[in-house]
Amino acid sequence: MAVLIRHRIAGMDPSQYDEISPRLVEKLKTQPGFVLHVSFEDPSSGFTVSEIWDSQEQHDRWFDENVKPNLSGDVEQEVIELHSVHTP
Repeated sequence: MAVLIRHRIAGMDPSQYDEISPRLVEKLKTQPGFVLHVSFEDPSSGFTVSEIWDSQEQHDRWFDENVKPNLSGDVEQEVIELHSVHTP
């Protein structure tokens, strides 16, 4: 089942995201199960990165191997099972 995964990284701001994201996003686009990646500032909870994946397992494998080593703060992860995903 497809999932929406939200990441909130303690202390991360847009400039820090902009430093590490370009090379990761290019590699991310080729990963099995990856659907969509967005980032935004949430007034109530800070900088947030959200992704849609075909499965949480695919996401977790990618995140643990590629993203986590580049982060210095604690990561809060929220997983939401999606009812449907429509792409063009």
